[in-house]
Amino acid sequence: MPESRLSVVRVAVDAHNLTRDDRGIGRYARAVLSRALRDPGFSFSLVVRDLFPKRAEIARLLGTRDVDVRRSIPRDADVVWFPWNGTFLRTELPSVATVHDAAPFAYPASEARKRATEQTPFLTTARTARRILVQSAFTASEVRRWMGVDPARIVVTPLAVDAAFSTAPAGEVSAALRGRPYVLHVGAHDERKNTATLIAGFEGAFPDGEVVLAFTRPPPALPPGAVVVDARDDATLHALYRRAMLVAVPSYYEGFGFPLLEGMACGAPVVAARAGALPEVGGDAAAWVDDPHDPAAWAAALRALRADDAGRAVLAARGPVRAAEFSWERCTAQTLGVLREVSALP
Repeated sequence: MPESRLSVVRVAVDAHNLTRDDRGIGRYARAVLSRALRDPGFSFSLVVRDLFPKRAEIARLLGTRDVDVRRSIPRDADVVWFPWNGTFLRTELPSVATVHDAAPFAYPASEARKRATEQTPFLTTARTARRILVQSAFTASEVRRWMGVDPARIVVTPLAVDAAFSTAPAGEVSAALRGRPYVLHVGAHDERKNTATLIAGFEGAFPDGEVVLAFTRPPPALPPGAVVVDARDDATLHALYRRAMLVAVPSYYEGFGFPLLEGMACGAPVVAARAGALPEVGGDAAAWVDDPHDPAAWAAALRALRADDAGRAVLAARGPVRAAEFSWERCTAQTLGVLREVSALP
């Protein structure tokens, strides 16, 4: 084996959002880094912008006793990794960037300054990154379409779910849901998450309030009979998934879809929009709404699944099997392989 293959690769990581991002990108960055730190073939410097870096908190989040935290990219780094949907630091070093979706191009802001702010990190990635990591073939196609990137520079590294999301017995849910059938929506309410269509479909499906619509984050307008539940940690979220009658994922533009995979891993019947990367993730383990923008289609799907105990049981059985095909260990190994490859490029 060539000596270069045995050397330790020094990786600088843009970690500016590591302690703050409680959405899917933050979960991804922490999941990969916590595993990558154990590999003796790599050393990591985590670059933050804070005047007083939170070393202890970063170490705790990554499950280690000590981390090398810097306020700038070390000069002796071999490669820089940007996990945050774009390139946010200037460097002449070889770089790898993760692009989770191309939403700022597919759905650009109408105001020019905001549009430029959102698109610039992606355009910098397209111009400077030696390799671009994406989590789905769908996102790979979007990076090619909107950013003009050569497919040879794009590597698909599918994500996974944490061990907390499983078919293990569930804890209790909030009193507002206890003993009641509910449809669960997990996550944010950006326009592309399509929450308004789900709400309209839900109201058409269950006008008498026999089923509850539960959100883990407050939507812009909470419809009558809906509730917002506190998903303060993975154990609470696990219980919500496990006890849900259905998990609804209405997003019409998604680069991967954590709630879809988490729900399936927990054995929850999932109904999702046939859009973006969601069909890649769900396969035959989810029920699909072919027109995600049609409230009547959502109402019909929700009503049909509510009445079909056997159909929900099939989905509940298929979900964990499908979710087991995704692995953080594989995602991490792929990421490290790309970082090593780029570090050796001329």
